[in-house]
Amino acid sequence: MCDTLTAEEKEVAALRRLGLTEYESRIYLALVKMGPKKASEVSFFGQVPRTKAYGTIRELERKGLLQVIPGKPEVYVPSSPGEFLMPLVTKLHSELRDSESVVQELAVSYEAGKYARRLEIPRHANEFWRIDDRKNVLEKLSEVLHDATRSVNYSTSAWGLVRAYKAHSEMLEKASKQGAAVRVLSPVSPENSAVAKELSEVIQLKRLDKPLTPHFLSADARELVVMESKPDDLRTDRGSDTAIWTTNKLLVDLHDQLFERIWDALPKIEFSPKRGQ
Repeated sequence: MCDTLTAEEKEVAALRRLGLTEYESRIYLALVKMGPKKASEVSFFGQVPRTKAYGTIRELERKGLLQVIPGKPEVYVPSSPGEFLMPLVTKLHSELRDSESVVQELAVSYEAGKYARRLEIPRHANEFWRIDDRKNVLEKLSEVLHDATRSVNYSTSAWGLVRAYKAHSEMLEKASKQGAAVRVLSPVSPENSAVAKELSEVIQLKRLDKPLTPHFLSADARELVVMESKPDDLRTDRGSDTAIWTTNKLLVDLHDQLFERIWDALPKIEFSPKRGQ
């Protein structure tokens, strides 16, 4: 559909995405391309009705997109697109990244939530097994990590990263030494930064601004554990956690694909070296 638009229509559409109205877009484009103009010329070249031109000009002035040169008649000068429009583009990019992150989180939550609701799944149902109690959940994670030889994709919370360090740091390192690509997504905060830094020396770690809910761990594209931590704290000895362990290939593949997309979009964490190094 967009391929049929003229160059001018594409320019107007682009400016409208940045918050300008159609008339504001047309007048601003006319001034940028043709230089300072009087109101009658702005109306003509911008293809904006004379009755709408003055109000549109004042709104562009309020937004900082043009300057008024007093006189009889007034002359209107466009402001720099780079100075006044690029910040809007940067803001839009940031909002789109935030929206993409939310959609990805919702997709994970939607698919996982269908299986993680306690009342919907019996303790043993074909390819899905429910696990209750934090101790049992951590034991299942140990089993999954013990057998991993190709890949581990782990998404958790800030405190979940601390629990992973306390309960599974040796298993994560072992999986990595066995040749598995061990990748962890987690928020990094002052409370868990020391743990994050130490883990990053043996596994791959990237920062999430907000944790995906629920948390999950998949191994070798073969099995998946989806977890809800209650409470989400640093303790490993107690907690009313609930998890679903599954070998359902469709669900495992879905989580791995979503993990891959989020992972690729995030930069590598850079930790400051220790003093003396």
